[in-house]
Parts: sequence; C-alpha cells; structure tokens
Amino acid sequence: MDFQTLMMNGAEALENGKLEEAEKLFLLAAEKEGAVYLAYYNLGVLATDQEQPDKALAYLEKALSLKNYDIDILTALGTVHLKEERDSQAEACFQKALALGGNEVVYNNLGIIAFRKKDYQKAKKLYQQALKVNPDYQEARENIALANFYLAMLT
Repeated sequence: MDFQTLMMNGAEALENGKLEEAEKLFLLAAEKEGAVYLAYYNLGVLATDQEQPDKALAYLEKALSLKNYDIDILTALGTVHLKEERDSQAEACFQKALALGGNEVVYNNLGIIAFRKKDYQKAKKLYQQALKVNPDYQEARENIALANFYLAMLT
C-alpha cells in the first residue's frame, strides 16, 4: 500500500476504535520512503490517547523533527508534558505554538500552568482568550468557573 492509502486506512481504523490496527497502519506509513510528519503525529496522538506518554513523546518529537513549525504538533507535545506535570517543558511548547498563531487548546493549557502556579487572575485571562478563539470550548468555560472560585476564596 502507498503512504496515502495507509494514512486513510489508519484514520478510518482510529475513527472506528480499532486502535491496534490504526497503530500498525500508521507505523507502516511512517516507514515509507520520505515519510511525512503526519504519520508520526498520528502515532503520537494515538499513544497519548492510550496513556503511553513515553511513546507519545518519541513520536511527536519525530514529527516535530520533520516539520519544525507546526501548531498541532507543538500543542500535542505540550499537552503530553502537561499531563506528566512537566510544566516548564509544556510551557515552552505552548509558547512556540502561540508564536505561530495559537489555538484555544494552547491558551487553555497555558491557563492550566498559570493556575498550577496559583496565578488565578492570569489563568482566567488565558481561559478567556481560549473562548475568544472558540466560544464553544467547554473546558475553558469550566476552567474560568474554577478560577473565579479560587479568586473569590482569596478575597
């Protein structure tokens, strides 16, 4: 199978919850001559979903080495670091993604880092920025409520 077919079949398997099959297809795609970053990115996202952070980091770093400036890769990589509570590494990834334009996940996750530092005002502003990018982003709404709660407790 060619790269395109492997990627399409992998995406279909992923959509249907056939995670092992998706991983196998993405790995085959990644081994193709001139493999593009997308195969490694998908493998990284899949490993993240399967709560395999070491695997996810390896795949996402490979994707980043193939496509240096990509918001999605940087966001996914930062999210893995955030889940592992490596906030400084996560923040570095999110700041690079922000420099490329950012997205609601980047702003929200930077808010989470600020919240962990107990800077609730900054966290709230970042969550609000996430909502400006995507008014339907429910996680940011919930995080604003939590930040408001903590700010009220401080007064």
